[in-house]
Amino acid sequence: MNNHLSFEEGWKVLEQGIVKCSKILECTSTRPTVSEYMNYYDCSYRMAVQKEHYCLEMYNGFKTTLAECVRAMVLPCLIHKQNDSFFSELVKMWSNYCIMVRCVTGFFGYLDRCYVEQCKLPSLSDTAATSFFGQVFSYFGDEARTAILTLIRQERDGSKMTSGLQDIMHGICRSEVKALMQNAVLQDTYAYYSMRSSEWIAHYSLPDYLSKVQESMENETNRLAYYLNIAREDGIELCLQAVNAPLMETYNSYAREKQIGGQLLLQTYKTVEEELLGRCSSLTLGGCSDSNSFD
Repeated sequence: MNNHLSFEEGWKVLEQGIVKCSKILECTSTRPTVSEYMNYYDCSYRMAVQKEHYCLEMYNGFKTTLAECVRAMVLPCLIHKQNDSFFSELVKMWSNYCIMVRCVTGFFGYLDRCYVEQCKLPSLSDTAATSFFGQVFSYFGDEARTAILTLIRQERDGSKMTSGLQDIMHGICRSEVKALMQNAVLQDTYAYYSMRSSEWIAHYSLPDYLSKVQESMENETNRLAYYLNIAREDGIELCLQAVNAPLMETYNSYAREKQIGGQLLLQTYKTVEEELLGRCSSLTLGGCSDSNSFD
């Protein structure tokens, strides 16, 4: 037990354990036996605590091997699929992958608790999420974004919440793909409310339009916090860019146009409008909206 264990020798054992667990992705494997599980854990522990340890090598090997499993076993299942069928397959593979990862990370429990935490590295679970979604977005980025954004739009328009969407979004938000997907969601939200603003300003009175602004801000703040797994305060700030900005820009443009043309006496709406406008404006940063907030 005191003999030095080389990385090549130890990793061969651990890699066998990962590959065994990866069969969960195909629903063709049972979990390792207790004896096998302890063998993998002991091997990982020895490699982490011996004088010449291989913590970083194991951490990188964990990430790389999982990415290879995703390339070999997940990506082929997503080929030639789009929209609903793509998303359904993605949900199924992500669910199986999470089961697999819970099994595999147990082998590296000491590494995760000590080395990873001490070095302030992403946890093994977060690293596993990056291995999954990094590969998916590298090969199927357009398909993944289209499927996810379509479902969010459908929900926004009144459709029932899609099963699995929160799990996928929370998985993405644990990975290095988070910034990419968050920006896509915000841009699509901005585009959605830019389109809706033209419809609403023509259909509703100005007080009712401002009520729609407030309602949209509240709904989207909750939606972004829910799907992007962020604090409500952060959701409000994001909604200032993606929701409040396009809606209030249309409102201000319409009001200026009617005032200049003398076609509408805004005084008709003054009492209700001032109350609603005050509430809507209080949501803006610095009391004014900015429609050019995206990079």
